[in-house]
Amino acid sequence: MSASTAAPAASAPRTARERVREEMTAEILAVAGAHVARDGAAALSLRSIARDLGMAPSALYRYFDGRDALLSALILSAYEALADEAERAADEAEGGGKNGAAGEAGRWLSVPRAIRRWALENPHLWGLIFGTPVPGYQAPHDTVEPYARMALALVRPLAGAQEAGGFRVDDHPRPISDELRAAVVPVSEGLLPGLPIARVVLTLEAWTTIVGAISLEVFGHWRNTVLAPELLFEATIVQAAEAIGLQ
Repeated sequence: MSASTAAPAASAPRTARERVREEMTAEILAVAGAHVARDGAAALSLRSIARDLGMAPSALYRYFDGRDALLSALILSAYEALADEAERAADEAEGGGKNGAAGEAGRWLSVPRAIRRWALENPHLWGLIFGTPVPGYQAPHDTVEPYARMALALVRPLAGAQEAGGFRVDDHPRPISDELRAAVVPVSEGLLPGLPIARVVLTLEAWTTIVGAISLEVFGHWRNTVLAPELLFEATIVQAAEAIGLQ
């Protein structure tokens, strides 16, 4: 076999030091996640995490530069987990798997349902992403990529509907001001190119509604108010799909 046709060499195996570091980093993040679930993100403390791990607080700085770096790692991990779940739901809906659905509207509904399930199973992680900001903390730019993955999973059926003429005909298109049109340019050009601006705005409004509905449930605001939140959520996302014009 010539050099030009040889299979690419396998990546070098991890050293023992690298394996230990990865395992220790995962353990620190697991303990930190438990602290966030119990006490909230604002109370995250390297000293208390070190105590639970039987380490000196100074030893944690070999892995994270400080509390904000540790919090950033937790937030990025939460974003990636949620993006994975959204993509999995979108793939199953498109591929006709166990959660497959007919029609662009049915496929679109699959992702909000999956996001809600994940949020209810991981309320402290949902809180890290969409909850009260931690005072003095600035979220890392690294979250942009997994957030974009989640958004792309949600809007996939919109692109399909645009190509296949699957949107309901709107005889009275919604007027959009020049100011609002300019405000949503990153979405209209980055996620939904070619989609009429009115539908871009409706999609953003739907996403706002989805996040709000899930947050109200996760943070306990429906307690003794809405006795079956899952039914209200289903009605909410069906209405959002109809508002966007999916069929």
